[in-house]
Amino acid sequence: MDPVSQDRLNEEVTIGSLGGQGDGIATAPGGNFFVPFTLSGETVLVSGSGQKRKLAEIIKPSPQRIAPVCRHFGICGGCQLQHFETAHYLEWKCGLVAEALAREGVTAQIEPVIGFGAHNRRRVVFTAMRAENRILLGFSQKQTNKIADISQCPVLLPEIEARLADFRVMCMLLAPKKGAMKLTVLACDNGLDVACDNGGFSPAKAQQEAIAQAGRTGFARLSLNGEALVTFKQPMLRIGKANVMPPPEAFVQAVAGAEQAMAMLVVAHLKDAKHTADLFSGFGAFALRMAENSSVYAADSSGAAIAALDRAWRETGGGLKTITADRRDLSRRPLMADELKKMQGVVFDPPRAGAEEQARELAKSKVARIAAVSCNPASLARDLRLLLDGGYKLLSATPIDQFVFTPHVECVALLER
Repeated sequence: MDPVSQDRLNEEVTIGSLGGQGDGIATAPGGNFFVPFTLSGETVLVSGSGQKRKLAEIIKPSPQRIAPVCRHFGICGGCQLQHFETAHYLEWKCGLVAEALAREGVTAQIEPVIGFGAHNRRRVVFTAMRAENRILLGFSQKQTNKIADISQCPVLLPEIEARLADFRVMCMLLAPKKGAMKLTVLACDNGLDVACDNGGFSPAKAQQEAIAQAGRTGFARLSLNGEALVTFKQPMLRIGKANVMPPPEAFVQAVAGAEQAMAMLVVAHLKDAKHTADLFSGFGAFALRMAENSSVYAADSSGAAIAALDRAWRETGGGLKTITADRRDLSRRPLMADELKKMQGVVFDPPRAGAEEQARELAKSKVARIAAVSCNPASLARDLRLLLDGGYKLLSATPIDQFVFTPHVECVALLER
C-alpha cells in the first residue's frame, strides 16, 4: 500500500454537519465525505476512502452524544441515530422538513416535532434466513445485504420484542432452503397478526406445523404469501368508533400514537366540512374518524384495504355518516377537479413518491381545506408547491417522528384556499 493510501485510512477530520441520512459530513481539504455515527462538531479518526468512510475513533465527542440504547447499534442497519441526544435530534428532524420545503420555495410555519420515543413500533418487517441449523432473524446490516441477527430491539412494542424466539421457530418451519424470507408482525388490539412471505411453495406438512406453532404461541392470525393459513381471532384495530380487520401485510402506520396524532390534526382541520375525501385512504385511518363529522369518499388502489374499510363502516350500524369506498389507483387516475366540486375538505396520504397528479387536480379545484400527509418531505414539498401555485395558503407543517432513531420523518401540512 502506498503512503497516500495509508494516510487516507487513518485520517483525522472534523464533522461539520449532518447529512439528510443522518451521517456526519466531514470537512476535509481533499473534499467532503460522509462518516456514519458521528455528530456535528466532533473530531474523529476515519478509515477508508471515497464518499463514505468508516468511523475508527472519536477523538473529541459532541456534547450531544449519548449512549445507544441497543447492543446491536452500529451493526444493525435499522437505526442510525441512537447516539444523538433527543432534543437536538428532534430539532434536526424539524430541519429536514424545513430544508425540503425551502428547496421548493415553500415558506411554512414549522410546528414542534411530535415524537414517540422507543418501545412504540407496533408493525415491523423482519428478514429471516437459514444459517446451517439456525435462523438469522433481524434487519439488514448497515451497507450490506447480510442480516444482523438480533436478540433485542428497543424500538418495538414490548409484546413484539418478547416474541423473537417464537418468530425464529416459525421461520425455521417456513423459511426457504436458500434465500431470505420476510416476516411481518402487527400488534393488533387483540393479539399478534403474523404474515410470512417465503417467495413460493411450502410443503403441506410445514404449513400444518406452522399452524400448530401459531396456536401454541397464541398468534391471532398466521398468513403465508398473502393468504391466511389460520385465524384463531380476527385481528382488530380500533379506529374511532369502528373496528377494522386489517388484511394480511396491509399498510398500517407503524406507531399507533403517530396515527392518532396525524388523525387529530386532519380531523380538526376538516371538521367544518360536510363532504370530504380521503385519498390514498388505505383501510380508513382518516376516513373512519372523519365520518363522525362528514360524509366521506375514500379511494385507494388496494382492493383488500377498501373492502376492510367498507366492512368496518357497515359494522358500525349507522354510527358514522356515509363512507363511499372506491378502489382507484389515484397515481394513474387522480380524482379530477370536476369530481371534487362537492368536496369541502380533502386529505391525501400517498406513498413516498407523493401525489403529483392528484395535487395538480386539487390545485384546479375549489376545495376549501386540504390536509397533506407525507412520509417524504421532498415529494411533499413538490406537491405543496403545486397547491400554492394553484391559490392555496399553507397554514402549518407538523413533523412527526414515527420512525425513531432514523432519518425518516412524517409531516402533516394544512392548507386553505
